[in-house]
Formats: sequence, structure tokens, C-alpha cells
Amino acid sequence: MNRTISVALPGERMFTRLATQIAASVAALVKGERENCTAADEFAHAFELAVSEAFTNSVTHAGQRSAPPSVTVIFLAEPKQLTVSICDTNAPFSIDTKAPDIESYPENGYGLLIIRKVMDKVTYRRESDMNIISMSKML
Repeated sequence: MNRTISVALPGERMFTRLATQIAASVAALVKGERENCTAADEFAHAFELAVSEAFTNSVTHAGQRSAPPSVTVIFLAEPKQLTVSICDTNAPFSIDTKAPDIESYPENGYGLLIIRKVMDKVTYRRESDMNIISMSKML
């Protein structure tokens, strides 16, 4: 059975921790139904890290607005995978960016690299005025 959990949060840095805690809890709950605690913890940590990076990117690239935009986090638990989507109304972007040159020690630019390392599938689409980055991990 598929299950969906959705939460809309203000697009402010102070809500990044809440978004990551929700991600870790949902992932642990879904994986915990099927596996031992260690596997569930590792699975939850991957989701926590991916959501932290994606949510932070969303907040960072929101630009100057009179009020912070909403960022919606949607979890879809399917029989063989868990997917989390981060949705915002920021300007369109591409996930096909080149990885940062690690040798030059840049301060930024690691978010998508980290997300790709911890998740099995990462996609981006633009629907109407909404950016949707979806990140999936097999159960």
C-alpha cells in the first residue's frame, strides 16, 4: 500500500532542522517496518542528509521576497522505495550541474553531490511555477 505524508514549512533556515527531523522519522518508520534497527538508522540518516541539503538549497536560492516562501516536503512510501520531494516556487534550476572541484576547497556547491551519493535516484521537474526535486531510495 502506498502512503503519502506532506508537510508545508516556511522557507527559512530555522526550519531546516525540523524538515530533517521529519525526514529521519518518516524514513525510520518506513524502513523499521521491514528491517533491523541498524539498517533503519542508516536509511533514515540518508534521508535526513538529503532533505537537509535540498531544503537548505531551496531556502538559500529563494531570493529577496517580502515574506519567506513555503517549502513543501512530500514523502511517498511505496512497496519497494521511499521518495521525498522538495517543492518550492523559486526560479527554475538544473540538477545537471558539474560537481565542485574538491581540490580547490570551495565553500558551496556540495549539496547535489551529497544528495546523489546517499540516494538511489534524483530527479528534477518544473510544474507550473513549482520546482520539484525528488529523491528516492530503495527499501
